[in-house]
Amino acid sequence: MHDINLDHLFNPKNIALIGASSTPFKWGSIIPLNIFKGNYQGNVFPVNPGVETVLGHRCYPSVEDIPGPVDVALIFTPAPTVPAIVEQCGKKGIPFLVIITADFSETGPAGAALEARVIETAQKHGLRLVGPNSMGIFSSQTELHALMPPTMPLKGPASMLSQSGNVGVQMLAWGTDEGVGFDKFVSSGNEGDLNSADYLAYFAHDDATRVILAYLEGIGPGMDLYPIAREAALQKPVLLFKGGRTQAGGKAAASHSGAIAGSNRVFKAAMHQAGVIQIQTSQAMMDCAKAFSNLPLPQGNRVGILTRGGGWGVITSDACEENGLHVPPLPEDLIKKFDSLLPSYWSRGNPVDMVATISHDPFLECLEILANWNDIDAIIALGAVRATVKFPFSDKVTGPPEVTDTIKKALRFRQAMAAQPDAILTGIKNLTKLTGKPIVAVSTGPDILHRETLRDYQVVSFPTPERAVRVMSHMVDYAAFRRKNALHEN
Repeated sequence: MHDINLDHLFNPKNIALIGASSTPFKWGSIIPLNIFKGNYQGNVFPVNPGVETVLGHRCYPSVEDIPGPVDVALIFTPAPTVPAIVEQCGKKGIPFLVIITADFSETGPAGAALEARVIETAQKHGLRLVGPNSMGIFSSQTELHALMPPTMPLKGPASMLSQSGNVGVQMLAWGTDEGVGFDKFVSSGNEGDLNSADYLAYFAHDDATRVILAYLEGIGPGMDLYPIAREAALQKPVLLFKGGRTQAGGKAAASHSGAIAGSNRVFKAAMHQAGVIQIQTSQAMMDCAKAFSNLPLPQGNRVGILTRGGGWGVITSDACEENGLHVPPLPEDLIKKFDSLLPSYWSRGNPVDMVATISHDPFLECLEILANWNDIDAIIALGAVRATVKFPFSDKVTGPPEVTDTIKKALRFRQAMAAQPDAILTGIKNLTKLTGKPIVAVSTGPDILHRETLRDYQVVSFPTPERAVRVMSHMVDYAAFRRKNALHEN
């Protein structure tokens, strides 16, 4: 039921825009503009009997007037007109429709009846539908930005399905800030035809997708999600953020997407058994997407901690133990190696407390020692991404020579510090590749290194140790699921 080939949906060569308009602030104008701005690689055919051109492109009176085949049609027209338009698309032989139009089952019985007519018409012609009430789709391979907001996602290995268009496109926007790149995205809307399990099954076998994100609010009676989710999780990480977990949330979900929430306790247990990574907050979804997209999986739950200050090491150790991660003690041979690098009063334990050693060379050397330690599976490096050192003065200083000399030395020190993160980030990237162990960085201070630089070095960094530990815990659990099932298969 769910082995549907969606290649033509996500990578169409020709698309029709039904209800395209040149009137500003209408979806029929905004979505075509986003498609053209995104440099879509295929052919675009606006359709509107009332105008001759839309955004400089010839406009056709109907889809049946378009010369040649069409892979996907996007529909923006008012809800009462949609059944007739679907009939026209069926006669044209368009295999996929994305219905942006709302005012269907999410609004009540009358809307549900209209939606049923749309689906019946599509099934008569063998068409497959996204939506209705969808906010669109995105595909990086064809540069298709068929979305309602002007979001231009980063390209990357994550693909996402979302029953809430608003939540989904916000995730795409956050991904740009957080360094999470997407290959495909679909706002599934009311799921009158294609549903979340269909998209999940497709992403599971899509070579361009390495991590799957899903925001769900309800599970339809015929969706049969469990076997699809398990099959997908056995191949790649599936990150699931579930809305409608409470009575209030379930009521809200029904009012905007028509989703029907079931027992959260039963659903949660089923997804855990399937190996799906269940996320509790929207921020955690982005954190996990960033880590799973860029880091190898840990082989166990043993964590080495490197910190420039003792307090953060304590906090990280507590968070590790509270989240099922083990912080093993250092063996004597490693203590001797650290003795040669650190002041005599260093902690002599794990966490390795560098007791405020500032220079980056000792940090990299300590990191290398930890990475090559066979008794740990991952590292959390606190202070790896340094704050920019700020001083309350400029290089134009006056005063006694001893004061001005000291200030100038401080300014030179600041300039040197600004250049240091590159060496540390290079070291983290290389050690991760050489050892196969995930290294998660934690920044210090509010003025962290620019996220684009972190992306360039493929370093995963978080502003707090708690977020780093939470992500590492999810990675450990998922890796254990994969190992367990690999043993059963063998």
